Amino acid sequence: MQGRYTYRLKYAKTDAARYISHLDFVRVLNRTLRRSNFPVTYTEGFNPHTVMTVASPISVGVTSECEYMDIDMDDKVSPNEVISRFNEVFPIGIRVLDAKILDEGEVKFKHIDSARYRVEIEMLTEMIPNIRDFMDMETIIVSKKSKSAVKDVDLKPDIYGLKILSQSGKFISLEIEASSGNYNVKPELVVEAMKKYIDGFDVEFMQVHRIGLYAKGKELM
Repeated sequence: MQGRYTYRLKYAKTDAARYISHLDFVRVLNRTLRRSNFPVTYTEGFNPHTVMTVASPISVGVTSECEYMDIDMDDKVSPNEVISRFNEVFPIGIRVLDAKILDEGEVKFKHIDSARYRVEIEMLTEMIPNIRDFMDMETIIVSKKSKSAVKDVDLKPDIYGLKILSQSGKFISLEIEASSGNYNVKPELVVEAMKKYIDGFDVEFMQVHRIGLYAKGKELM
């Protein structure tokens, strides 16, 4: 059936792919699209490229179960076929979990406003961090780096949720929900703030895993 269709794919990046940068991933994706023989839509002009968008890519070293991309195709392909064909050619560590054809009115990536993370931490000593007092602070000032400068910012309005999922001795699992999209607050920055304001909260090791990405309070799929 001839036309133009936008497909939204939800995919996971596991430990085997955690050190693939966003730029390298885009290169992998373009090679994958060429090998898959999908009827992908290309831009016009001297240097055509695939019509696709990746939503709020995670940092190097972070794993995720909720990465998203939109890809335009010139012909209709069943979502199940999209999933199976992508997974046949994707490298180890990247796996498509779901796919669908977008309808009019679907939430756009530009509306992404929050993300949830599970953060596994090994502390230097055994202690129970006082999450309640931390979240009850009027301001949470930290130094945030941008491409051009380092400046002090107040994280308080952009931390939407923080709780302890489990703790055993020096090992603690946190769930952090924070601003994402146009203004992105990395969970690592929230942990830095906890180190600054919670006495005894000294971190030896940390691993971040994204578990949810939301726009206007709803998941993207």
